[in-house]
Amino acid sequence: MSKIFYTELPENEASLETALAQRFPQTNLNSLFAFIMIRKLSTDLDVVLDAYFAKYNLSVGRFTLLNILSFMEDGLMPSELANKVGVTQATISGLINSLEKASLVSRETHKKDGRAFVIKLTPSGSEVVQKICPEYFGRIDKIMGAFSDVEKSSLRDLTQKLTERLSLINKDE
Repeated sequence: MSKIFYTELPENEASLETALAQRFPQTNLNSLFAFIMIRKLSTDLDVVLDAYFAKYNLSVGRFTLLNILSFMEDGLMPSELANKVGVTQATISGLINSLEKASLVSRETHKKDGRAFVIKLTPSGSEVVQKICPEYFGRIDKIMGAFSDVEKSSLRDLTQKLTERLSLINKDE
């Protein structure tokens, strides 16, 4: 599914107020403006990350699996991978298949359960992770370099708070 997002943002709450005051007077414009800015940031991050990983014929999802597997010498079962990244079994199967086709992961029989299999990073997959991570982490440092350590801690705390609120909203529905 294509992502649809705002490409032009209101300059401030006052410009939102003009547009919304008559139609939705109960709207907390400060909350709405902050939310729109977060959505825009999320979209911008997706665009930047998608472009970066495309250079390596990867997606954010495929790289995430490679990175997780780089810490798991014994591999992980597909269900464990799906749980770690919060996707369905069908989604994880597609990601695994594409990584296997690219010879970045392999399926091996589970040591304790011969009927099951685990996904392991191949030597090629390990090389890709080792190649990408230093530049990727450097890009993250550039993005976050605008903030002091105190601001980064505050940002981390605020995003954690938002994450907790999202889980509450989902429980209400």
